[in-house]
Amino acid sequence: MKPEITKPLFRKDVREEAIFREICKTVNNYLENNPVNNRPLVLKFGLYFGLFIVSYLLVYFIPYTPILYTTYIAIGLLHVLLGLNFAHDFAHNAIFKSKKLNNTAFEFLFALMGINGYLWKKRHTHSHHNYPNTEGYDVDIELGAIIYLSENGRPQKHHKWQYIYGPLLYSIYTLYWIFYKDFVLFIRKQHANLRFKQHEKKEHIKLWVFKLLYVGYMLILPAVFSPFTVGQVLEAFVIAHFISAWFLLFTFLITHHVENTQYFHAEENALSSTSWLMHQVGSSNDFHPFSKVANFIFGGFNCHIAHHLFPNVCHTQYPLVSKVVYTILERHQIVPNKTSFFGGIHSHVRLLKKLGNVVD
Repeated sequence: MKPEITKPLFRKDVREEAIFREICKTVNNYLENNPVNNRPLVLKFGLYFGLFIVSYLLVYFIPYTPILYTTYIAIGLLHVLLGLNFAHDFAHNAIFKSKKLNNTAFEFLFALMGINGYLWKKRHTHSHHNYPNTEGYDVDIELGAIIYLSENGRPQKHHKWQYIYGPLLYSIYTLYWIFYKDFVLFIRKQHANLRFKQHEKKEHIKLWVFKLLYVGYMLILPAVFSPFTVGQVLEAFVIAHFISAWFLLFTFLITHHVENTQYFHAEENALSSTSWLMHQVGSSNDFHPFSKVANFIFGGFNCHIAHHLFPNVCHTQYPLVSKVVYTILERHQIVPNKTSFFGGIHSHVRLLKKLGNVVD
């Protein structure tokens, strides 16, 4: 079932449309002459997935408590790395030619992480990518009443302290997502500009089956067959989520929510204040966009402007695509948002403080 989508209009700007055509032409020429090299991609997947398997098996064969905690932390971080580097690309049909094969691989990796991929993909591709940082249209700025991410509404009094409690609460985000958020979102029909009439029966089944499989392989099997107690396994599980949630959420948040990124509000279904190009560029933030090391770790999230302009491109291409994009934008006196990774985290915390100021 496809969601109903309300589509606001962007401002028409002849100059900026010409800039975007130049970017597209140059990037397309580059991609035609430099096809994706599948070997490094396969090797990276083998490395990340192989380390995940090894880490998981060590839980059963080494009766040493520090190893339990270490391996669970490794599993949590490898879940995030597989998600950033591969699940995200699969969701955008950026690896295989077959959409069906991309979707199957995507759902497998999301199930491995315990997250409902069906809902995330619908919300991510139809809402966030079309209208990033737009209140009422981008589902990714809806972090619940506890965190306020907008410049167009009115923060509540408790948001004054969100720069303090927010980063602390981020540590429980993946637990919240897996065991609460997915179920609430599945029931909810309205998702910002998206509206679901009814989910197919198979999606109901997959929601519960994949959740049970995740709980089974991450908690029940280790509690029954490993040399550790139920309490030890549960403690390792929670600690792993604390660490991996910080890694995941800060990576997500600094791609759009730092001090220099722009926020928008769609009034009467018209985003008349910006063109599509400048909306994507202004609302996104890069960190180490030309670095191969950063690309290897973050799977192209570090090249977020290039990703939003060309979402169906494999992440291994983004460092060079980013160079093309930056060269053309800077030639036209357009300065992209860019931070370091840790600088982005610091900037995000300062933004939380700024956005949380209550207007009396």
